[in-house]
Amino acid sequence: MKKFYRNYIKSFERLSKEIWFLSLISLVNRAGTMVIPFLSLYLTKELGYNEEDAGSILVFFGIGSLLGSFFGGKLVDKIGFYKVMVFSLFFTGIGFIFLQYVSSFWGLCLTILGIMIIADTFRPALFVSVKAYSKPENQTRSLALIRLAINLGMGIGPTLAGWIIVSKGYNLLFWVDGITCVIAIIIFYMLVKEKQTVLKKKEDNLEKTDKNMAYKDKSYKIFIAI
Repeated sequence: MKKFYRNYIKSFERLSKEIWFLSLISLVNRAGTMVIPFLSLYLTKELGYNEEDAGSILVFFGIGSLLGSFFGGKLVDKIGFYKVMVFSLFFTGIGFIFLQYVSSFWGLCLTILGIMIIADTFRPALFVSVKAYSKPENQTRSLALIRLAINLGMGIGPTLAGWIIVSKGYNLLFWVDGITCVIAIIIFYMLVKEKQTVLKKKEDNLEKTDKNMAYKDKSYKIFIAI
């Protein structure tokens, strides 16, 4: 067991400090994800919606997540991953704090849609940052560490959320979720500086890349579908 532990820790050696900071941010951010796992219970038990209406509201959660990931990729190409991450974390935190004051059906639909669009712009930006802050030979291990932090945070968050609901009620969840997003952005801003990359353009030897390459890759589309 001790040997297994040493080998496991050794697999994350020689990663850059920025990757470790990004992993810490991901851990803090996902540990604060307390509202989402209990959103259906909150809608039915606390606000009194029936299951059909609660399900309809949660549809906007999924739509927002899809749109956020798409627009996040577009924004990263335009303004860079650093600004997208800062914007996403800050306004996601504000959004979750505001959500507790919304109770109407369409108000909840539109608020949850907006929050998830903003929240999920963070994902593509985070994965682009791995390339910026790690060496090519370390990118796979860097991504693995960040995914480990995300999964660990998602395990911690619902556990704490259950305890908070029982002892303090649902409303505190929104504050904790929002504040942890703000804490994550403060940690990110203080510990990780924007990576300045210089692009060298050679007009006479410019490689043309097909922007629709991913959509033409059959194996990739099968993988995404699975």
